[in-house]
Amino acid sequence: MSKNERICFKNITTNLQGKTTMDKQKIIIREIIESDIPAFKSLIIEAFGEGWNFARYDQGTYFFAAAMDVYFSVFFSSATFGRVAVMDGKVVGAILCSAKTDTKKFIHLQGDMASGALALLTGAEAERNDLIEHLSNSFQAMGKLLESTAAHDGSLDFIAVTKEVQGLKIGKKLWGEAAKYFKSKKCKSVYLMTDTACNVGFYDYNGFTRIDETKARYSFTNGKKEIDLYLYEYKF
Repeated sequence: MSKNERICFKNITTNLQGKTTMDKQKIIIREIIESDIPAFKSLIIEAFGEGWNFARYDQGTYFFAAAMDVYFSVFFSSATFGRVAVMDGKVVGAILCSAKTDTKKFIHLQGDMASGALALLTGAEAERNDLIEHLSNSFQAMGKLLESTAAHDGSLDFIAVTKEVQGLKIGKKLWGEAAKYFKSKKCKSVYLMTDTACNVGFYDYNGFTRIDETKARYSFTNGKKEIDLYLYEYKF
């Protein structure tokens, strides 16, 4: 086991109704590698698909694959720390963070963005317009929240676990690894942005404090949508 790999055990069993309960099961926390990218993209779809209205896209097209590369690059572009949780050989959770005092670690995993941009042109006009609507309005709303983050030493950029393992405290374990990383980089406070589509209770439960919020409004081809965006901070 390398220094960047941790093993913990969870008790997971399946009862007669097929519901997951507790029995002994090994969960490995390790660094993100290139072969994790498909699983990471699946986590993005599962975590944000409903809130970000991914259903408006045909998920079997080159356009959707290219759109996912755009969202993927948003999370990976500035990350200085990343881990995945693996159970039975399957990635079931992931976390990405950034510390101002560290260097970017995952730019090489972003792929060919030029080819992705060309693939976006293959989408129907309505799909392209919806993607632009979502990205532009999201970045505008996030920009308002980012005005309050200059004093923070880093950020929690992404954390998600698959639905099948929710409740097994894998998210807490991933955050624990990130917290140790932030402390090693002498971070005194970090921030994160989240929205109503996510499990905001996780942050409240794990010691984060909500310090600001705003709204993002979208006019998609299949109707209008509004979500609340929240800014949280964690002090060490």
